[in-house]
Amino acid sequence: MNNDNRNMILAVVLSAIVLFGWTFVSDRYFTPANPPVTRIEKGREVATPQPQASPASNAPAAIRDRAGVLRESPRIAIRTPRLAGSINLKGARIDDLVLTRERETIAANSPPVRLFSPAGAPGAYFAGFGWTGQNVALPGPDTVWQASGAALTPATPVTLSWNNGQGQIFEILLSVDDGYLFSAEQRVVNRGAGAVAVRPFSLVSRVGPSHDPDTWPVHVGPMGVFNGAADYSNNYSDVAADGTRRFDSRGGWLGFTDKYWLTALAPGNALMSADFRRSPSGAYQSEYALAPVAVAPGRFRVCRWSSRPTTASRRTT
Repeated sequence: MNNDNRNMILAVVLSAIVLFGWTFVSDRYFTPANPPVTRIEKGREVATPQPQASPASNAPAAIRDRAGVLRESPRIAIRTPRLAGSINLKGARIDDLVLTRERETIAANSPPVRLFSPAGAPGAYFAGFGWTGQNVALPGPDTVWQASGAALTPATPVTLSWNNGQGQIFEILLSVDDGYLFSAEQRVVNRGAGAVAVRPFSLVSRVGPSHDPDTWPVHVGPMGVFNGAADYSNNYSDVAADGTRRFDSRGGWLGFTDKYWLTALAPGNALMSADFRRSPSGAYQSEYALAPVAVAPGRFRVCRWSSRPTTASRRTT
């Protein structure tokens, strides 16, 4: 066999390795992103025709216009240099949040990134606060809270309060910095005749999995740091199969990652019982509860936590 034939055979073999080998590697480790719903034409964003999608089995029975849902409950505004939205006083939820300095695409008319939406609206995603306990009237998802101010800004913290009519006053003291960090104190004031035992909790709930793909380079899904170690092993499919995944930790945080954004709850250095769970409706929730506390008559107890609803900058792959 002369050198020319040998070189030709070698070239064919190497081309086959590149062709089929790259296909295997890209399919295995670099999952393609979802098809874009828009494209750029002459500097403007226009819709791209999409294939007919099957309805999601875990979708709510009725999805309503977001603006209409926002009008259905009393709210106070959120205004910072980087965030805009509102706090739902029904249920004490942060469920309306837009990242004003980030855009969905590079188009000149692209809207800002929406992170949170209220329940019943498209892409429902929110953070909430509450307590569990026994022999005490507790606030719930339909409780309407009173606010100490009309807007939450870096210069004006807001206190949400609710009187259960039995001697206990529940308070949530909210503040926000000029970036992306919300902080809260959950406080119980006991003016009753006897001691009460309560356990504070906080949660992040989303109507379904992220639309971003979970790939080998970038984890998308439930995420946490427990006892000082990052845990990337929780996926939406795993939580759906198990129903609930539980963790006990001192300090740390937990929440959900998308390709570019992270929503997380961080209760400081406290002992917490945390879990990821999937509800029968198909929604996913990350939540933690702190140790029960006894509040004597004439006393109050404070539990502090913080939430970083989004990373300060986009992650890149």
